[in-house]
Amino acid sequence: MQHTTHYSSSATHYSLLTTRYLFVTLYSLLSTLILFSCDFSDKSNTTTDEPLTIQGTPAIVDVSQRIEQDPDNAELYALRGKLFYEEEQYVAAVSDLGSAIQLDSMNLSYYHALADAYFDSNQSKPALAILEKVLQKDSTRINTMLKLAEMQMIVRQHEASLSTVQKILAQKPRHPEGFYVAGLNFEHTGDTARAISSFQTTVEEDPDHIDAYRKLGAHFDKRNNKLALKYLDNALRIDSTDREALVSKAWYYHQRNRFAEAKKYYEKGSSFHPFDAQIHLNNGILHLEMKDGETAYDKFNIAVEVDPQYGIAYYYRAFAAERAGKGIKNTIKDYQQAAALMPDPQRALEALSRLGAE
Repeated sequence: MQHTTHYSSSATHYSLLTTRYLFVTLYSLLSTLILFSCDFSDKSNTTTDEPLTIQGTPAIVDVSQRIEQDPDNAELYALRGKLFYEEEQYVAAVSDLGSAIQLDSMNLSYYHALADAYFDSNQSKPALAILEKVLQKDSTRINTMLKLAEMQMIVRQHEASLSTVQKILAQKPRHPEGFYVAGLNFEHTGDTARAISSFQTTVEEDPDHIDAYRKLGAHFDKRNNKLALKYLDNALRIDSTDREALVSKAWYYHQRNRFAEAKKYYEKGSSFHPFDAQIHLNNGILHLEMKDGETAYDKFNIAVEVDPQYGIAYYYRAFAAERAGKGIKNTIKDYQQAAALMPDPQRALEALSRLGAE
């Protein structure tokens, strides 16, 4: 029995955090205008007002108290800004990191952190502008160029990103991260051959670049080339618990009906990542294809327990229960839950209709 729904883990990974979408408040907009109305080296705008009472995590409260005692300490503002960033309080992070820059305009790590805070709050324009301004002051900053190129790639400014990469490679002709970002750009624009070539250069120059090995594993899997296993094994050499490599290797075997090998790597994946519902789901589908309905049901049950909002897991648990002749009441209930949670509920609705349920 073949099933058309499989879930592979070969999704693109970025070294930057995934962009989050938040509302931009008036305060954030005003802080952006203030920041860009003055030169970054200008310290004359440092606030002398009494600090506001700030609540947050114990670490944030602690740093806030230290700022009250030492209000001209740039490192404290930067530290609190980074703590706000970790809590996804981006407006506060932007404010504090801007203050840190006003107090110490020579510390480039502050600019990078500020760019991250803007970027992760879905404000790519000021994020890119900050990095570009840093490079106007010093065009040799490879780390800044890498961050800029990666952000440009994420917002699909591929020509600009590749242009930034070229500037990196002009200074460091075999820079592995430069080739990796180039590969991501080529991948996104559909130039698979150049993407593979770039990722291969990445691992030649950095034999421990796990992201590039994952990418190569995925590309060679699609080409039905057993070199995929070599690249995934290299990723596992670097980190034997790596979720993406384990599931990708299981998926490689799964789609080729090499069930014993697939089971081995799904089990490894679930042992290292027991709260990953997708691994349990894939493992359940594998056992359905192995004609082991009871184990399949158990795997789908775990997936539902791990993630009660995982609609497709309810669907497959109901599917396995129906095939095993389990109680019709719970089977219908699972199909109903699947229909409510799945983005496309058609299969669940068809199952309910087949069972004579609403």
